[in-house]
Amino acid sequence: MTVDHRTTGTRLDRWSGGCWIAAGLLLVIGVAHPDVFETTFADAALNTPLWVPMHAAATVAAVLSLVGLAGLYAPRAERLGRLGAIGFALAVPGLVMTACVAYAEAFLLPVIARDTPEVFGWDGPVLTSWAIRLTTGLALLWLVGYVLTGLALWRSGVVPRAAAVTLTLSAAAVIVLAGPLLPVLGPLSTLALAAGYVWVGAAMWTGATADVGTEPRRRHLHLPPSSRHV
Repeated sequence: MTVDHRTTGTRLDRWSGGCWIAAGLLLVIGVAHPDVFETTFADAALNTPLWVPMHAAATVAAVLSLVGLAGLYAPRAERLGRLGAIGFALAVPGLVMTACVAYAEAFLLPVIARDTPEVFGWDGPVLTSWAIRLTTGLALLWLVGYVLTGLALWRSGVVPRAAAVTLTLSAAAVIVLAGPLLPVLGPLSTLALAAGYVWVGAAMWTGATADVGTEPRRRHLHLPPSSRHV
């Protein structure tokens, strides 16, 4: 039984690209995230109408990102090199932690905050917990990994370089601007990251990517017996 690697690669790219596009679209709702630094997490969760949909979308986006990133990286690991490997190694645990944090904020935080809002105060037991701070810090590895992955994509030319640059710069901007929830600039960086997602995903979906990197078949020149000797 023979396997058409071109068909397999195209199918994998389409599925992975679709995950990138869907995740990017889900990230757009994040622009409506309230500034929790001006209030508390409990107040934000209870008084923001889109709180649950926003963080539920972020949870799904993180899961789709894991699938899409694996489909992008695995067939091209050699071409993306050490930089891509480090980016992948950082992004995977970061995305897992991001999914955990987003799930907790979507479905656990509002329920607990309704009865005991004081535990989510800035000096409360939740936000001062070393476990919570460690988990939140590890979640940032997602964006750090994407900065490196974007650089590896740019250097290798696997996707259009403009898409790779958008992914790299927007991931860095989200760390600097959206992390502290800066007004205007924070939401704009989130939109830029969503655009980078969709651009990379569209390149994979449409086949606008460089070859997977498999060794081309060597063609052997078979000369007829009469031409072997001059």
